[in-house]
Order: sequence, then structure tokens, then C-alpha cells
Amino acid sequence: MPRISANTLVVSIQAVDTQVRQLRKAVERDDAEAEEMQLLEQWEDAARDLESAYDIEARNVLNLPPYDELVGG
Repeated sequence: MPRISANTLVVSIQAVDTQVRQLRKAVERDDAEAEEMQLLEQWEDAARDLESAYDIEARNVLNLPPYDELVGG
């Protein structure tokens, strides 16, 4: 995995979480298209990957906030 800074990881997690929340709202509407559902799955996969990377980073970097604080719980 390429090395990125803890700050970049934090910002990426927050950005992906924002996108996931927006897509979930779109999918919850009755008029959601298959493309939106597929996009949501892809963004959720990215969120899981970032969470795994964050868990590893948190073992080595002091003062990182808990993951749940980054994604709003």
C-alpha cells in the first residue's frame, strides 16, 4: 500500500463518509437508480478499506481521533 500521511487518511475518510451518506439518502428514496446503488457499494468498499488502513495507522500514530468520531458515529 502506498504511504500517505495520517492527515490525508483522515481527510479521505471524512470525504468518503460524506459521499456514502449522500448516496444512502439517494438510495433510500424510491426513485433510486441501479447506478446509484452500485456507486454506493463501491464507496462503501472504499470506506471499509480506509477504515482498515486507519486501524493500522492508529497503532503507530499518537493522538489520532477514534474512527467513529471521523465518520459521525
